[in-house]
Amino acid sequence: MFRMIQLESLIPETLPGVPLFIGHGEKQVLYKDATLPFTNYDKSRLLDNNVKFLFVRTGDMAHYNQYVESNLPALLSDEQLQPHERQQLLYQASVNYVHEVFDRPAVAVKESFSRCRKLIENILNDIMDSNGVMTALGGLVDHSSYTYVHSVHVATYSISLHMKMFSLGRDELLDVGIGSLFHDYGKVYIPKALLDKPGKLTEAEYEELKQHPVYGYDALKDLEIFSPVSLGIVKHHHEKENGKGYPDGLSGRDIARSSKITALADVFSALTTNRAYREALPREAALEIMVGEMDGSFDPQYLEVLKDLH
Repeated sequence: MFRMIQLESLIPETLPGVPLFIGHGEKQVLYKDATLPFTNYDKSRLLDNNVKFLFVRTGDMAHYNQYVESNLPALLSDEQLQPHERQQLLYQASVNYVHEVFDRPAVAVKESFSRCRKLIENILNDIMDSNGVMTALGGLVDHSSYTYVHSVHVATYSISLHMKMFSLGRDELLDVGIGSLFHDYGKVYIPKALLDKPGKLTEAEYEELKQHPVYGYDALKDLEIFSPVSLGIVKHHHEKENGKGYPDGLSGRDIARSSKITALADVFSALTTNRAYREALPREAALEIMVGEMDGSFDPQYLEVLKDLH
């Protein structure tokens, strides 16, 4: 098994000793073994040949992730890197983290919670320093790891919207980011065949899927490390302004602002990200659906702010 790594996020001459593979049809073939450096020439040649991703074996990902995260502060402050390279490195590291913890028992979340907080801090710093988040996130799209990419999208959009709408302290923004990053954690407890089903769900299947906010809330609450703000996001990111959401059917002022904003970010990301069964919608088309077909789902004031997010 292999994990896909965005080529733009690989910083030449710094990688740890892990083999790198390149896609060849449906297979992965060895590009560089662990003893050979990954150079600027390698990266430029691959980009010139329209290669966008390399692959790392699943068994090597823990070593790769540990290296990236431990060196992230230094890499992000490297003035020789272009801003988009720093952003791609940061967001790819965040996707890798989500992939790792979602694929392991809940105890893994508790063991690596400090890593999560550091990654959200770096995303927060990037949003504060950046002119926009849309371009940075665009290169992460890959339908084979949609859940993990989507989680990073939602966290980034949610933090950005909170910063535009409210004057919040850093701790609350971190709570928002952590809750948004884990908003779909409950899907770990939903059968994969159900999550990947391409056609319309039966009523029973849909009712099971609707339990994922409760499953996620219960599992993360028991760890006793998530704040009430973060847990509220996990449980209520599918509530709707008109009361027709789930799991509790909350409406209007009964829905916390952090859950309302994450709900916006969740749907916007889902509509504008490539999926296995459909292409991403343009930003304008996604907003038209959210304003028109989904009328009553969102707080109109918050939706107006999303329209101006770049």
